[in-house]
Amino acid sequence: MKVSITWLKELVDLKVPVEEVVRLLPLHTIGTKEVTEDFIELDMKGYNRADLLSMRGVAYEIAAITDSEVTFTEPYSSTFAWTGKDLPEAQVKVENTQLAPLYCIAKISGLKVGPSSPEWVKKLEDCGIRSINNVADVTNLVMLEYGQPSHAFDAAVVQDESIIVRTAKEGETLLTLDNKIRQLSSADLLITDSLKPLGLAGVMGGKDSEVTDSTTSILLEVAIFDPGTIRKTAQRHNLPSEASKRFQHGLTKVRALQALDALIRMYQGLGGKLEAISITDNLEEETKNVPLTQQKVNSLIGIEIKPEDTISYLEKLRFHASARPGLAAQGLALQAWEVTIPYWRMDIGIEEDLIEEVARMYGYEKIPAKELGGALPEKIDQSLFDLIYSLKTRLAELGLTEVQTYSFYSTKVIENLKLEIENLIRVANPISSETEYLRTHLWPNLVETVAKNIRQGFEDIAIFEIGKTYQTTKSGEIQEEYKLAIALLNDTDNPTQELYQIFQSLGSHLRGLNLATSHLNLGGESKRQELFHPTRHAVLEKDGQQIGKIAEVHPRITDKLGIDKRVAILEILLTSLLLPR
Repeated sequence: MKVSITWLKELVDLKVPVEEVVRLLPLHTIGTKEVTEDFIELDMKGYNRADLLSMRGVAYEIAAITDSEVTFTEPYSSTFAWTGKDLPEAQVKVENTQLAPLYCIAKISGLKVGPSSPEWVKKLEDCGIRSINNVADVTNLVMLEYGQPSHAFDAAVVQDESIIVRTAKEGETLLTLDNKIRQLSSADLLITDSLKPLGLAGVMGGKDSEVTDSTTSILLEVAIFDPGTIRKTAQRHNLPSEASKRFQHGLTKVRALQALDALIRMYQGLGGKLEAISITDNLEEETKNVPLTQQKVNSLIGIEIKPEDTISYLEKLRFHASARPGLAAQGLALQAWEVTIPYWRMDIGIEEDLIEEVARMYGYEKIPAKELGGALPEKIDQSLFDLIYSLKTRLAELGLTEVQTYSFYSTKVIENLKLEIENLIRVANPISSETEYLRTHLWPNLVETVAKNIRQGFEDIAIFEIGKTYQTTKSGEIQEEYKLAIALLNDTDNPTQELYQIFQSLGSHLRGLNLATSHLNLGGESKRQELFHPTRHAVLEKDGQQIGKIAEVHPRITDKLGIDKRVAILEILLTSLLLPR
């Protein structure tokens, strides 16, 4: 978000120089990416402050941290441009109000398209947006000030001046404002008339319905769309935009209607006339109240903050704190409150959020560092992780490449290995069928990785992975185990023997291992003959206990994966390699 300094000075009666604002922002609010004489760019990456995507939200914040006052007031619904007016309804049909819980259309006539004033152009350019024309610029100016995107359709090209909000049909296309034809899917939300698509909801308008020099009437759209739908559409079509960014962060009905009022009044200032309006509202918003106690404030921040200071900090940020009912009589009126959250602060939901607000207003840099008290924790046994590091280092020296696969079995792996899913651990809420069951071994995913590398043209493959596998114990508990797996594919007739030599070199290299009794038990019988070559499999033993296997993958499996060479695998339980302490 680029904040125009000229515009900021219009919205805030600053008590400090701009240089002090730049110094205070990272200490109390948010970092800055770039500062020039024209703008301050806020570093919004990973930040959940939707209010800071608007000039008014930024103005409130800067006024609070600089002890300044904003110069504007918020409009009330009783003063909206359409309130009390006997206006016809614009023709709108919203097919799924879950995807568009608030949708407003206003018809504005009598407009004349032309260049914007130098003041408007300056504000837009300072915020990183180019001027298009006066009619289009109004939508961007209001988006920047209120954080609410909007869109103007040329009313003359909208069939019967009737708007439909629906999901796209498979195979449908749309020519967007960037002159690209978009192939749509049923996951995309569209704005259409009865004949054709007009725009991708919340992302980009259509070329055929854009405002042109001949436009005199517009259908003005202000809406709140489902954030998840907008995010997926923007990603699928590679169309990140200032509008979609704000839809994804979340919007409020109060702000949307305020923005609609501001838009109409700005168009009226251009000579426009409000002809019709329709507001489809399926959005219920309630004032949020969050309990807060002074004891919790002091406990979490770690210092004593006066109750009156707590209230002062919150009020500067436009929160309203009132004593909890019944506590005043107990003398606790200044110790516990119900805090009313401003509608533009969608990031505040619990007591800890409020305490964070108090802490940053107080100043994190003022909170003294304290030495840790209590007994020192016991030393953590790092032997397993030391072993893992040593193994990775040695395997890399031997020319193997480390890979990291998902901790799940894909559907293809389960089918090829004929795994019994009742013996696998199922994820409670899998995001897809490909991530439904946790892996019990590493080697199946490595073999799948070998197949993928072959398809990319690789012929000599030596890869390894060290990671967790998951089993259910007899008592029903989930047990995690670290294992090492290696997969080898080359032109030799017996990659299994070569793999065993790699294993032996690991044993001789690493300290702390007692592998003298490990051996290749060529007489061992595989319990899963269908997984491994009938004569090229072996069990690795240590002190009479099976700790792993070396084997050639059964041709049945490699054939299914499109592998035309022999593949050898090794898998070993790492905890078995640790010396008893």
